[in-house]
Formats: sequence, C-alpha cells, structure tokens
Amino acid sequence: MEDVAEAAIDHALRSGAEFADLRMESFLGTVIVVMDGMTKTITTMVERGCGIRAFVDGGWGFAVCNDLGIGVVREAAEKAAKLARVSRDKAKVRFKIDEAPSNRKKDVYPCRVQPSSVPVSDKLGLAMGFDKSMGSVDERVVSRNTRYEDYEGKRVVANSFGSLVVTDEWWTLASCSAWARADGIVQRGHESVGNVGGYEVVQSGEAAEIGVKAAAQAIRLLDSKPVPAGKFTCVLDNRMTGMLAHEALGHACEADTVLAGASVLEGMQGKRVATEAVTLVDDPTIANTFGYFAYDWEGVKSTRHTLIDKGVLSGLMHSLETSSRMGVPADGAGRAESYSTPPIVRMSNTFIAAGDVKKNELIEEVRDGMLIVGAQYGYVDPAKGQFMFKCDEAYRIVRGEIGQRYRDAILSGLVLEALHGVTDVADDFVLTDPGYCGKSGQDARTTDGGPHIRVENMLVGGLA
Repeated sequence: MEDVAEAAIDHALRSGAEFADLRMESFLGTVIVVMDGMTKTITTMVERGCGIRAFVDGGWGFAVCNDLGIGVVREAAEKAAKLARVSRDKAKVRFKIDEAPSNRKKDVYPCRVQPSSVPVSDKLGLAMGFDKSMGSVDERVVSRNTRYEDYEGKRVVANSFGSLVVTDEWWTLASCSAWARADGIVQRGHESVGNVGGYEVVQSGEAAEIGVKAAAQAIRLLDSKPVPAGKFTCVLDNRMTGMLAHEALGHACEADTVLAGASVLEGMQGKRVATEAVTLVDDPTIANTFGYFAYDWEGVKSTRHTLIDKGVLSGLMHSLETSSRMGVPADGAGRAESYSTPPIVRMSNTFIAAGDVKKNELIEEVRDGMLIVGAQYGYVDPAKGQFMFKCDEAYRIVRGEIGQRYRDAILSGLVLEALHGVTDVADDFVLTDPGYCGKSGQDARTTDGGPHIRVENMLVGGLA
C-alpha cells in the first residue's frame, strides 16, 4: 500500500497538482443491534479503497477508488488533479497550501484481543447479555436497545510534502438504552463504554455494568418530579461539563467554522470570552481514549490544542487548508470518516481543564440552585452562540444540601453568557461519554468531559 500511495502522489503532481494527499484504507468491522431481546441487525464489513485530493490555487479535486492496484489509484490521482484545475476557476478564495513538516511514522493502537478473532456468536451473546441485564432491573423497563460495534484496519496517509504515515487501529464501543414507563410517563436511561483497543474494552468490569446502570437511571427518573423553570446557580457534573465543552465551545473553535462566518467566536482571538476559571482543551494525544490519534488524516502530527486559556480565546483547531488561509502552523485536526470522504476540521478529546476546588465546596456554597447530572443530547447554533442541552437528572440544592430529584431538565442560553457565569471549577476531572460527533455528513470518534463546574444564572426549563 505504501509504494502505491507514494506513486499516486507523484502522478498527481505530474498531472498538474500543486499539492496532493491521499488516504488509503483496508478495514473490517462488526455492528450488532439488539432490541427487546431480539436481534435487529448483525452487519459485518470488509472494505478497502483510496481517496486522493489534489489542490491548485484555491481549488480542490477529490477522487475515490475501491481498488488499490497501482493503475486504478494512478487514474484516480489524475482525475483529482483534473478536477482541481477545473475548480480553481470557480474558487472564491485563492491561497496556497503552506508546507507542513514531513512525517514518516507508523502508529499502532493498543490491542490485546483482536475483534476479528472473536466469533460473531460471542459478540451477539455479549449484546444479548446487556439486553437481559436491563430487563432484570425492574418490570417498569418496557423497551431496551443495545448496540455493539468494533473496527480494525490499516490506514496509509501520504502527501506531497513527503509524509507517509501508517496506522494500525482498533476500536470497540458498546451502548445500552433503557426506557421505563409508569402512569403515562416514559423516561430513558443510557450508558456506554468505548475506547481505542480490541475486544477487551467490552470485557471489563465497567462494561459489564452498563445495562444495569442504564435501566436504573430510567427507573430513578420515573420516580422524579418535573423540573421547575427559572434561572438558577447550577453545578454541572462531568458529563454536562463535557457537553458544554464539546457542543457549545468546541464547534465554535473549529477553524473552518470560523472561516465560514458561522462561529460566535469569530474575530475574538486574544480576547476574553470567559472567566479566568475556564480553560478549554482539545487533545487527541491522550492515550486510552476513544478520541485518540497520533497523526491526523492529513499526515500532520496531532497536538494538544489549548483553545481558551484562563478565559482568553487563545487558539483554534486547524486543517492544512485553514492553517494556510489563516497563516498559522498546521496542528493536526484534519480528520476524515473514511477514505471516501475528504478531511475536515474535527474535535477529538474535548474538555474543560480541572481547577483546584473540591466538588463538595462548589455545592456547599450554593444557597438555592441545581445540580445537573448527565447529558442526553444538545442543540447548538455556533454562529449565534445559542445552546439547548437535555440533562439526564437534576437535583435541587438548598443551602448547600442536595435534595429533590427532577426529570426532563433542559439548560438553555447563550454560550458567552454561560462562560462569563462560571465562578468555580472543581478538581475532579473525568473524560467520559465516548461516541461519535457528526459534522458535514461525517462521523468522528470523540470523547468529552471535565470536572464539576459552577455557573451562575443558568436558565432551566422542562419538557411540556
């Protein structure tokens, strides 16, 4: 694969490209979905192919092939160069791709048990076991959904700067959702486990509990009261802090979003956007996380991105294109879902960094507020800085004591107002919620998290 990749890059340059890169992959994987004790889906994938880009004076061309033979890949390279020359004439912005350091490396993700060595029947048995554990918690659990998936493959990234990065990768993910019903009320609980690595990820003690935890949460919520509406001092737990970091802040710090005029943080670099307590980081270099990678999908070495430093917007995440257009070094945030999609700017492990206050101290100082636990889903408009997050659970805090539990709590507001309302950040940092982030039709492995944080004047509402 490596020789074919370099030959294709050379051919793209001879065909008129100023810059060229490619992603060549060969992979296999499994997806299993079990619903209410019945097998819904068993899918196995075996795929290989190559996607090659060519660039000419602001114009990109992209061609894909599903054969890794030298002749087919060279033909794709020639097509990409031709498309780049055509798109150059329509390009709204003229620029050059700045040269990035050349990397010739191999990265092998940790893996103790290759998923392909495990029979599909065993994987189905695991998913069935999660399903059964959810049903055993309480008779009020009326519906269950379990998803298992694994991936293993080889990716070759090459570019005309001389980079050739080979990655052997594995990842495994399992998730459980349980719905409980009583007296006309339906509530959902959810839990997941995932990491780079092999089948051992779902053989851990943590993985064994995800079904029970999901069902127990759904039952707790049935026995909770509807949340009251109003503005409160809120203490956000690790998961909700992670959703704030990823959804409300991370997307606004992606450089392609800024260049498109779709980020509330446009033009604010070097300015204060939060209280001094807030430091926002995206770091793909953290080992044993679902968002890990050592080199991005453009052959650039991944780096820790400090996006907000003690309240000041200090950086963005970049691809080769955005770094070239904004005149900064490439920082390894260009990712593609597969060889058949071009790289775009993506997050990895996104979080608010730990502070030095104990979690109990954050809560004890609240006279009348809410403890927000967990995060189900969210909506964010990065251009306007508006957000809406659905929480798992909420608890009333009265004079520093945790009291009544509530269901169906929703946080909403403006990102910059929330950031300026952060008064304290705890030291109990956790990365959590492995999963996929969708953007421009592509999914990417991500993790988010952080410590408990306290935010003044957050608007809390409930579902009708």
